Amino acid sequence: MMPELLHIQVLDRSRHDREDFDCGVPELNDYLAKQANQDVKRGACGCWVAVASERGQEILGYYTLSAEAVEMSELPELPKSLGRKLPRYRRIGAALLGRLAVAKSVQGQRIGERLLYDALTRCLVSEIPFVVVVVDPKDEQAVAWYERFGFRPMSGDRMVVTMVELRAYFAG
Repeated sequence: MMPELLHIQVLDRSRHDREDFDCGVPELNDYLAKQANQDVKRGACGCWVAVASERGQEILGYYTLSAEAVEMSELPELPKSLGRKLPRYRRIGAALLGRLAVAKSVQGQRIGERLLYDALTRCLVSEIPFVVVVVDPKDEQAVAWYERFGFRPMSGDRMVVTMVELRAYFAG
């Protein structure tokens, strides 16, 4: 059942039930339960959670964002019209979408998509400008999912989308 209202909020350990979250990936469950709050306190990342008013403080999904820098040489070949709009520095500022997970009980209900849109919107309105958003998909299924939203492979196992593309997408 799709929650009628989905609220995306900053993780609050006193309010959100981190221990019972289960997305089916132990590493992502453990991160939320044991590490996310410490990373937020230390300024290593921001963590946002999705909750439904009808479910109290049960976390339906979460994501993290942090600052990153990438080498221009790591970016994939981009269309010339897009490449001309990017700065010509050796390293460029990036937002890292470090983790994104959805509880097993609500998978397939587009909550991951809503979390991704929220994260990308935060990147677009950030007072600190980014040139790209980077993700590190955990498997081929995640690669295919991110491709649906315009991310393309870059060096290693990483994927990237430019802020120029995101601005155009959200403006259109």
